[in-house]
Formats: sequence, C-alpha cells, structure tokens
Amino acid sequence: MAREQFEVIVPTEWKDITIAEYQRYLQIAKSNRRTRDNEIISLFCKIDKELLKKLKLKDKKVLVNKINKFVNSKNETSLEKRIKFNGKKYGFIPNLSKITTGEFVDIEEYGKDINKNLHRIMSVLYREIDKTSGKLYNVKSYDPDEIEIDKFKKLPMSTTLSAIDFFFRLGTRLLEDLNNYSMEVVKMNQEKKP
Repeated sequence: MAREQFEVIVPTEWKDITIAEYQRYLQIAKSNRRTRDNEIISLFCKIDKELLKKLKLKDKKVLVNKINKFVNSKNETSLEKRIKFNGKKYGFIPNLSKITTGEFVDIEEYGKDINKNLHRIMSVLYREIDKTSGKLYNVKSYDPDEIEIDKFKKLPMSTTLSAIDFFFRLGTRLLEDLNNYSMEVVKMNQEKKP
C-alpha cells in the first residue's frame, strides 16, 4: 500500500503569521491538552488536523522543533512606519509627542492585556494615511468608533513586532539617558560640597 505524501510548509518569517494566529497560538501553548502539538502544527502550517494523524511521529517532532525554533527566534527589525494592509496605506503615528488623550488612554487600557489586545493596540498605532509629502505623512484622526478593530487581527506579526521592538528600544534608551543624567547630577552635587 502506497503511503500518502504531502508537503508541509513551516513559516520562517513573522510576516506569514497574523495577529489572530499568534493570539490563538498563545492560547494553545498555555493549554495542557494532549493535542497541543497537533493544534500548533495545524495552525501555523495550515494543515487539516485529520491529515496530521497520518504523520509519522518523528516527522511531527521535527515540525514541532522547527515551529518552536521559529517562534523563539529574535525578530529585531526597524519600525515599519508605512505599511500596505487590506489594500490601503497605513502609517504609524508620525509624532508620538503629539499623541491625543484618547489614543493614550486606549493604548494604556489595551496594554493591561497586551497579547489579547494586540490588534486593538495596532489599530490605534497604525491608521490610514490621508496625506503625504515626500517622506512625511499624516494619518487620519483617531476615532475609535470609526476604526474596524477586528480587521487588524489579520495584520502580519512582522509589523506588530516592529512596533513592539520600537517601544522596547525607546524604553531602553530612555532608561539609559535617565541613568546617565542621574549620575551627572550626583557628580555635580558631590563637587559642590565643601
């Protein structure tokens, strides 16, 4: 009897994974179900679970290892300021120092459960571009009632991770600058003492 053959494509780039898939992965990964590996393979490799039952155990282990290696790989990228998504052009908030109270409050609230709210956070940070001039651009004003939040579940994780990495690096730089400034103040105060 001939063995059925099929090709399995394991994602190697975060652009191939959507926010919704990543959120689902996090739910599956937390579970203790016996079927966890099959669900993860099915999710990322887009394979029917019934077909997975025909997979050799050693091949399944190889797939799980490749997926784990991919998920745990570092993804240091520069911020994707402009993206094309759902046939439209979107831009990251061009000037964070001019963020509105509504944007800030919503990001703060969504940040209480980041993984669950990734798509919501991205819908605040990335909005449709309404004007461009060379390298400069403006995004539409923030109106949470007009934003179709759920469509951001289809946003590639590469874009999401670029934004997360941007804020991580920004936070790191700000801490370094604060530390350097604090050291200068301490040094100046010590020099002033008689």
